[in-house]
Amino acid sequence: MKSHILVQTKNVTRGMECMQYLQGRPLDHQVGMAMIYGRPGLGKTQFSMRYAIQHRSVYLSALKAATPKSFTVELLRAIRALYEPENTTRITGNKARLFGEILDTLNRNTTKDHLPVLLIDEVDNIIHYQHEGIIGMLRDIADNTVSSVVLVGMQDLRDKVAKLNTHYYNRFIYFAEFKALDNQDAILMCKQLSDVEIAEDLARYSNDRRRAGGDARKLIKAIRLYEDIAAQLNIQTIDLKQYLKIIGE
Repeated sequence: MKSHILVQTKNVTRGMECMQYLQGRPLDHQVGMAMIYGRPGLGKTQFSMRYAIQHRSVYLSALKAATPKSFTVELLRAIRALYEPENTTRITGNKARLFGEILDTLNRNTTKDHLPVLLIDEVDNIIHYQHEGIIGMLRDIADNTVSSVVLVGMQDLRDKVAKLNTHYYNRFIYFAEFKALDNQDAILMCKQLSDVEIAEDLARYSNDRRRAGGDARKLIKAIRLYEDIAAQLNIQTIDLKQYLKIIGE
């Protein structure tokens, strides 16, 4: 299976439209805060990580055990790794000093051709009242730089943030909802990711409600299964009729 490809599913298109909006927004009038959300298995993390690699952006996965101080340390570490990898100075000091370094580093690395982007994944881990200071800090980064801050989380992320703090919620300018893959997405994923040819009828079968049901992770497992079957049978193409015969249906 090809692992380096970001298949242009409709969810990837939604994600890219979000990022393009943030990068093209009127900087004097809109802060760069957005959400990418949806149920598990729809490719949110894959999109976020690939975008960060391809567009020189910061990616950080939030930990459930994070505190405002530990999160600030990890965020600064990720920002340094991207922009100043030669900076091996030990990260010490209070949260205010570390926050100041975050702002300074982002501002130093902002140009007319590069607006920093911070993608914070697994953000549901920190959408709690005891973590409110973390979301407030991310809001402050967006307020005090021209950086974009994108929260990536589950399907009820919008409600969680609104319940946590309405003022924070009102700062978001773009919401991108990742949805279940349709058959066109499934066919495209099978075509671009598989090392063997998977027929369209088998791709549609794999994505029906009783199987992947629009879940990208489950579809990838199915693709791996078809590749294994093809390797065992020494064939380069597999379709629905062949597969059903193999499994005895």
